[in-house]
Order: sequence, then structure tokens, then C-alpha cells
Amino acid sequence: MEFEPDLIAQLASLEDGAGYLPLADAGLVRVSGTGHREALQRVLSQDVLALSPGQGRPALLLASKGQFRALMAVFAGEESTWLLAPPGRADELARSLRPYLLLSRCTTELAPAGALAVLGPRWREAFEAADGDAAALPDGGWLERAGVLWFGRTVLGVPGGVAAAWEPEALAALEGAVRAAGAAPVSAGAAELERIRAGSPAWGAELTGTVLPPEAGIEAEAVSYSKGCYIGQETIARMRTYGHPNRCIVGLRQSAGDADAPALPVPLTAAGEDKVRGTLTSWGWHPRHGGVALALVKRELAEPETRLAADGREFHVTRLPLW
Repeated sequence: MEFEPDLIAQLASLEDGAGYLPLADAGLVRVSGTGHREALQRVLSQDVLALSPGQGRPALLLASKGQFRALMAVFAGEESTWLLAPPGRADELARSLRPYLLLSRCTTELAPAGALAVLGPRWREAFEAADGDAAALPDGGWLERAGVLWFGRTVLGVPGGVAAAWEPEALAALEGAVRAAGAAPVSAGAAELERIRAGSPAWGAELTGTVLPPEAGIEAEAVSYSKGCYIGQETIARMRTYGHPNRCIVGLRQSAGDADAPALPVPLTAAGEDKVRGTLTSWGWHPRHGGVALALVKRELAEPETRLAADGREFHVTRLPLW
């Protein structure tokens, strides 16, 4: 298995310091127009109307029966609302939202901006060095200054912030500033390993059209149980009141098998059984810990040290974070 020679150093930056990752696609959607916040309130799982300008929260777009459709962070403004999706998902998010907003007097448009994600426990210090006053950034919120949008959260499954700008020169200047502040360049692969380490679900991996938010453990932050109706609300409220999900996300350590990446998703069985009991959804190779992964499994298989198998590999359930 080949991996980046400085991957250990990159992971150290993400776990103990700050790392930066250029994003060619910021994943930004802007919703504006008369009544746009009320329209989003009727659609999204988050209480959009409770957000003051400058505040931000995670949110979901769900199907009518509660299944996942889209993940984003919602940032309230005076005249418009920014939706930050994972990189490469902005177009899909906008297309999914537009049918629900047709009857309202609002517009949904892509914001083709580049971005710089600053990740790790010291990301705020790097932001401060780049902006000069990033301490004014609300907790999990956003601000705009000199043509740069500063967001105090990411949708990468790793703690940090995102700075988005339309001018390449502005992004280059930001990159130089955060590097001078001690942030180190990191790869998308390193950020993905950190997401797996934390057990954070990702759109297209743990979050798909067959998954309910409580199965992925994302509802605590992304769902408001006090706002009233939204698409999929009935199913989510019923699960909270009367039961619990039959599946959950677990972290896995690989104990045997191939060191090359599998073609995900892969069916999982309990060791020694043939019946499919879960799905391997994310996988990576850590230079010290070997194969690490996330899976959606039946709740009875979620106990630590439970042995599972998939694609000629053997795994055991491990408490999160994985290391």
C-alpha cells in the first residue's frame, strides 16, 4: 500500500495544530428574495428562522419519509442565506431544493467560488492571522469582509472553518497568510482519514438515499425538534418518540486482508456468518494503524471488539475516535 510520505505529519497538523486544504469548489449556494427564510423553514430540518444574521447551523434536506437527501450548513444573513455543501455537491443541493421553492418569491443560485478549508484544533488562530479580526467570527457562524466569506464550520467532518472568495488572488493571499501563521498544507486524503477517525458521516458514504439521520447519528446537531413541520419531519419525530434506529455507524480497525482500497460500498457480515448484517461505507489506510473504516451495521453488532468481515477482509469494532 502506497501513501503520501508526509502523511503522518499532515495528520499531526490536523490533530494537534492546523492544516489548510484548497478547495476548487466551495460548495456554496445562495438563497435570496422575499420570504426565502420562511421557504427554507418549511423545507429544511434546521430552525432557519431562529438563526440571527451571522449565525450558522448544520441542516438536512430529507425525503418525505425521512431519508437523507442533502447535507449542508445554513448561514443566515440580512438579505440572503448561504448554504455550504460539501465540495462538489452545490449543484445537486440547488437542484434538489428548487422544486420546493418554486411557489416562493426566492432564487437559488450557485456561487462559483474557490475556497480554503483550515482544519484542526488551532484553525481559529490561522484564520485570525489571515483576516486580522477573525476572532469576531461568531461561534459556528459567518462574516463577510473585503470580498471574502468566512465560515466558522465545515461540512468535511473535521473541525475547522472555510474561507471562500471569487478572486484567485484573494485565495492565494489567504493561503500565504495561514501558512505564515503555522498552518501546514494537507491533502484531501489526510482530511478523509481524520473524518473516519472521528466517525463523522459523509454525503455519498454513510449518508445516502436509504439512510435515516438517526441511523447516522447526525440528528442531534442538524435536526430541530421544536421548529414544527418540515419535509420528513413526521418520520424523524416518530423515531425519537417511539423507538430507536435499527442501524448505527461504527468505527472499524482492519485486522486481516488486502491493503488496497475496496470498491465501496461493501456488504458486511458477522465473522463466520453468511448473512449480510451491515455495509462498509468508508475505508482508509493509516501508515501506523493500518486499515480503518466506518460502517452502518445492525445495532446488535455495534459492541466494541465485535468481529466483522467484508470483501476478504476482517475487522473488529473499535470505539470512536479510532485512535
